Amino acid sequence: MPPKSSSGRGGRGQRGRKAAQQPRATAGANSAEMDEIEVLANKLWLGNKGVKWSDESVADIMRTHIVGKQYARSSLQTLERLQYFELYLWANYLSTDDTLVSDAHVMSILLMANEKYQQGVITSMWGAMEGEAFGRLFDRVVCMTRSILSTGTDIGFVDALSARSVVVQFLIACFGSLETENVRTACMALTSLALWEHIDDTRVLVEAEFERMPQLRKFAKHLKKKPSVNGDLLPALLRDFIAMLFTGDSRCLTYCTKFIELLVDLESQLATRRYVNLLLVDYQILDLCQVSEWYRNDLLVAKRFRDMVGMLRGRVYFQVDDVSGLAMTEAEAKDRHYRHVAELQIMAFRVFPRELEALALSSVAALGDSAVLTEHLEALDDSGLRRLAGLVGIRTRSLLPITASGIVQEEGMYGREFVLDAFAERYRVRATVADQVREISPYPSESLLFSEIITETDQFSKQQFSDTISYPVLPVPKLNLQFLTLHDYLARCFELYRLECAYDIRENIEDAVRRLQPNDVGGFDGWARMAMPMHSFNVVDVQKPRVGERAPSKVRADICIDLANYAESVVMEWDSEVRPRDVLILFGSRNPRFVRGCEVECRLDINGKPVDEFASGRPSGTLRNLRVLFDTHQYQVDLASDKDVYASLNVVMRRRPQENNFKAVLETVRDLMTSSVDLLPEWLTSTFLGYGDPKALVRGSERVYFGDTFVSADHVRETFADQYPDIIFDEVFGKPCVIEFPSLDSGGSLRVTSEPAVDFGPIESIRRKENTVRFTSAQVAAIRAASQPGLTLVVGPPGTGKTDVAVQIISNLYHAHPRQTILLLTHSNQALNQLFEKIIALDIEPRHLLRLGHGEEDLDAEERYSKAGRVESYLERRRELLALVQRLAEALDIPGDFGYTCDNARLFFIAHVRMRWEPYYRRISAMDVENVVAGFPFTRFFDIPIFTSSDRAAAIRVAEGCYRYIESIFDELGDIQPFELLRNNSERSNYLLTNQARIVAMTCTHAALKRSELIKLGFRYDTVVMEEAAQVLDIETFIPLTLQSRRGRELKRLVMIGDHNQLPPVVKNSGLRSYANMEQSLFTRMVRLGVPYIELNRQARARPEIASLYRWRYRGLADLEPHVMTGEFGSKTPGFVSTFQFVNLAGEESEPSRYFYQNLDEAEFVVALYQYMRLLGYPAERIAILTTYNGQRALIRDVLDRRCKWLPYFGQPQVATVDQYQGQQSDYVILSLVRTRNVGHIRDLRRLTVALSRARLGLYVVGCRRVFETCFELQVAVQRLLANGDQLLLCPDERFGEQADARKAVVVEGVEDMGRLVYKMIEEHLEADGQAAGDGDKSQSSDSD
Repeated sequence: MPPKSSSGRGGRGQRGRKAAQQPRATAGANSAEMDEIEVLANKLWLGNKGVKWSDESVADIMRTHIVGKQYARSSLQTLERLQYFELYLWANYLSTDDTLVSDAHVMSILLMANEKYQQGVITSMWGAMEGEAFGRLFDRVVCMTRSILSTGTDIGFVDALSARSVVVQFLIACFGSLETENVRTACMALTSLALWEHIDDTRVLVEAEFERMPQLRKFAKHLKKKPSVNGDLLPALLRDFIAMLFTGDSRCLTYCTKFIELLVDLESQLATRRYVNLLLVDYQILDLCQVSEWYRNDLLVAKRFRDMVGMLRGRVYFQVDDVSGLAMTEAEAKDRHYRHVAELQIMAFRVFPRELEALALSSVAALGDSAVLTEHLEALDDSGLRRLAGLVGIRTRSLLPITASGIVQEEGMYGREFVLDAFAERYRVRATVADQVREISPYPSESLLFSEIITETDQFSKQQFSDTISYPVLPVPKLNLQFLTLHDYLARCFELYRLECAYDIRENIEDAVRRLQPNDVGGFDGWARMAMPMHSFNVVDVQKPRVGERAPSKVRADICIDLANYAESVVMEWDSEVRPRDVLILFGSRNPRFVRGCEVECRLDINGKPVDEFASGRPSGTLRNLRVLFDTHQYQVDLASDKDVYASLNVVMRRRPQENNFKAVLETVRDLMTSSVDLLPEWLTSTFLGYGDPKALVRGSERVYFGDTFVSADHVRETFADQYPDIIFDEVFGKPCVIEFPSLDSGGSLRVTSEPAVDFGPIESIRRKENTVRFTSAQVAAIRAASQPGLTLVVGPPGTGKTDVAVQIISNLYHAHPRQTILLLTHSNQALNQLFEKIIALDIEPRHLLRLGHGEEDLDAEERYSKAGRVESYLERRRELLALVQRLAEALDIPGDFGYTCDNARLFFIAHVRMRWEPYYRRISAMDVENVVAGFPFTRFFDIPIFTSSDRAAAIRVAEGCYRYIESIFDELGDIQPFELLRNNSERSNYLLTNQARIVAMTCTHAALKRSELIKLGFRYDTVVMEEAAQVLDIETFIPLTLQSRRGRELKRLVMIGDHNQLPPVVKNSGLRSYANMEQSLFTRMVRLGVPYIELNRQARARPEIASLYRWRYRGLADLEPHVMTGEFGSKTPGFVSTFQFVNLAGEESEPSRYFYQNLDEAEFVVALYQYMRLLGYPAERIAILTTYNGQRALIRDVLDRRCKWLPYFGQPQVATVDQYQGQQSDYVILSLVRTRNVGHIRDLRRLTVALSRARLGLYVVGCRRVFETCFELQVAVQRLLANGDQLLLCPDERFGEQADARKAVVVEGVEDMGRLVYKMIEEHLEADGQAAGDGDKSQSSDSD
């Protein structure tokens, strides 16, 4: 057990210090090979003398460094990093005639393309292959593939089998990038209707499709007149694949698995599936895979093959109409199956009335059982069986002479057993996707947590080629642009989310076991903050199954933990963070290690009775008792096994609240899959799935309510002058502003009008709060688009005012549509609170605002905006308003208690207030100013003089405004009255949510947690506004769109604001992130699909020279002038010659544990640079030290502790990774890039954009120039960084806050030089403060001792 003073930071600190004391790592076993390739690159294409093209050089690189190294990934990665494709291969391919381009040259291009695809940077390659160039390459690849398949010889020094793998991997990359026009044009020819020309000669299947879709016959006839050039490639590859299945060579198995990945990808997109699926059915790919010897093999690679065949089977028989693309419900899918079986029965009875009479008379459901159908078909002899198979479109003659015993018999005919299996496969009953998901527990068990799939996805990015050049295949679904149906989308997201959560939980369990240190006698020698041994555990309640079910209806267990000997901070965490509905993970510390999840139902007191969670006070004693609920289906399975699972569980683990929502999300997705109603509005569904015209989602309107968007008439003119030269104002400019736009083809005038604002008279407390932001033209365009029905995408580069735009959109929609509700969503509580605080400051009634979720307590606001806080505010407001009613009664000299209830107030208004106002108002038009003032019945109610003008019209307006104010009191009381009638706070909270709140804010995670509750309450909304949309997982964006039943009201507009050029959602598992593309957000997917978006184009965050480092990533990003030219933006950076600087440092990276990268030299340098800035007077809170790896962050913190803690003056800066710092900014940023062997994950331009855009006034990047300068993707940014050289130039005589006329620069040449400079400055600082020189660890260069 830990001592009472234990700190949760010890593990990180020890890890960092240990790494700092280790000798620097060497470059590794492949360093010589990498150096040799770099020398060759400098000689041929990277040197200063220009490119030296030689086809022999390409052949030599292929022969020596690729084939000769057994296709080592390190060689391919080095070549790719050194721009082998961009500067050498492709540049010379374009300038060479096709007949002169060698096979080695083409194969080298494909290898580089595949490596780029694997690293997620192939987009830049497609950009280089513009126009007809890609078509040329693709045609050459097709011709080369035909040669490989026909001759089986090596090509371009690559053996035939590896060449096949290269081509198939290239096709996978192409079909995964169909949004690129030239790629799509070339690829779609491979999957056209021409494929059906290769289907069985009987053409039964084709004719059936022609009968169902007559227009296809016309298309087929047209294709015969103009045949597809490359339409025969896929059939040829399929025939070759069948041959590979039965070769017996294990290398072929790796290729076959990769080829099935291609088939799965083709089947997963409707555009490519449409004609491919029937070909796969006719070629009996699934049947042949199932009878191959590899399907029954126990090797790990054979298991991967079986898994991929299972995925392909699910794709082939998915419930969708292949041709029309229409989704099938569960009932429709079953009807289709029954119809096919009925057709078989009719055919059997027509041709074999005697032999198959029993089959014809059997029930359709019974024939779905393979054994039953096979038994009936046994009545036929071989010739009869083949005849029946031909009549229903089952191929009986093999495409190839397969030598495997029992599969093919004489004359190339399939054997009897194979044909029977083909019948069984074709007509078996298949579980729907929803049926399969229903049985899956939302809790991960040991079978998933410690399975090969979790291990291999985690190791995906580092896997090497084994026996052939084939990248690893994972049996997981991919998220791409298109999905077959919403069920398909949900099923893929469910599986990926489940695997990602399992990976995270496995990491937590392994960390807990490592810290607990279980011993051989059942005890523990260590301790963990997040996990502890259970004092006792008992299953206490197993309730009987419901009618029609086998699993228990509920399984309860009691857990007891002992918090004695734990630090007070640990005890408080367990008391505060373990609440009802939280998920706990139980596991056994011994092998075999069982793992089960459970949900906390309640806490128990010492007598075993439930504890009220809302009761004040902490539990007494050290024992904590929890009652938990287990998954009933999993419990039923455990009981049926011979393993005593629950007796072996002895550790309970909790997880951080922000990480522990997986069960709610998985259950929500499962519920959505079983829903019988349409989940999305019709206008959004087709584009959401990746089909239809994306531009149709943007629907314009000629009349747009802009509210107070514009600050003046000149602002309107500046905004629209370029588009509409003729702008007409009705009288004077006023607010709220409404603009009528001419139609696009009319060329008319822009008319600006203003709606009269509601005038409440001279009551200052309720005057309008108006916008003061002078929005740019692009921001106004975004606000205008968001006012329309449909989908609006707003791309906000760093510092362009995304939040202000979102707030104004919400304000305009709130005022323009008084009866509509807006749902506001963000990814994080921090962003939601920032947005909500700005909304509070708008002209929006607080009673219409509601903030849901746990982050509400962090709001910087005077009022509470949670449900409980809003109910309290309503009741408090009720008291205030009733007091005003009573004061009004007294002002009117009416005796009685009219401020007792809202109903009393309503009657008072009808009987006394309105009865006085209406006669007065009928006569007001004939009154002079004196009578208007004297006759006003409510003058005594107001504490201030209300009639201050002698103008009659002004007096009438004051009278009307004052009455309107009085009327608003009773209107608001009418809204509050239900809170008076409802009996408890729960009912009041629910009423508030469903009837009163008009702007409801929550995180996407909270939406997933509470979806079922919101649906039951009848929550309704018309608009969804989502900030940080590019940082939210696709499924986490989808769920908030389904928080209401579509019966009656539906979503009218969806506004998504984000930046797909910055970091995507966080996915920890590298395989799921890169292979399955799980990190793709819905926002990014819509941009890739071509949905029009508006990009904000004026940044006000950074100095122009710093913004130039990343502005090239955006369309026309400029600076907001004069904002970024004045004040601190226009002054020099004290102590530095340059505003930004790349500092080349010859350090060496190390990796003390997996992915825990560190660089001691860089850590020492950035800390010394921070000390330098502090000694010049820079405030610590204005400096941030960022790095790209967690290991370096830990190391920097340790160095900061050693170098700065001894002198309090230094303080502590913000230290974070680039990923953690997205959404934040600092005046001055010091960035450590860490890596010295390869670029690492900052090669992702989205991460680089975030890293370079965090600084406002100064940016100093420390890294290895040699590594980052040669990276193609980073070239633009690195070249701009290097504009000021690669050595740090300092002016140590300057001081922060002062501007020196003459500057004396000092060159810092390395860590030691920086250390000496800072050491000298520290001595001067101490002398100036009258302190004696320090002792011990003051020396900046003590690390060299």
